[in-house]
Amino acid sequence: MESADIYVLSKLRWQFFGSLTFRTERLPQRVRATMFFALMRKAAKDFHVYFPGLPWCLRIERGEINGRLHNHFLLTGLPENAVCVATCFAMMRTWTNKLHGGHAQIRIFDPRLSGVDYVAKCLGYQLDGADVYESAKFGMDGRELMYSRAVWNEENHFRRRADR
Repeated sequence: MESADIYVLSKLRWQFFGSLTFRTERLPQRVRATMFFALMRKAAKDFHVYFPGLPWCLRIERGEINGRLHNHFLLTGLPENAVCVATCFAMMRTWTNKLHGGHAQIRIFDPRLSGVDYVAKCLGYQLDGADVYESAKFGMDGRELMYSRAVWNEENHFRRRADR
């Protein structure tokens, strides 16, 4: 049985998938979250999108090898012209240079996959191994997910459109 979180997340048309690390392990959780929010606010500002209306999902986890905390996120709600490699690189530069985060990998969400395949544990597609492995973790435990209120608003928008 899938959780309500995973069901709702599967209904969105995600634009970006990212992995973000931190330069130091000693950051409090509130600072880590603030850094992520700053990245999302910058993306919203760059593309003239109202930040509270920006749907995103964040998963915070410990690495399997060294146990370091890092984030994985999904993002949508930017204009279609924003969905390009240049935006990925701009967000990575913002994370590393302006927000003083660690390593960032941000990719365009693979449109061949539905949201369920991306946020749950369905690995039936031929993708880059890192994308499949990391994105599959979104469905492992809904309690570790944090998402914007806009995720629910966007899902309701799709539901209303389907009812017409």
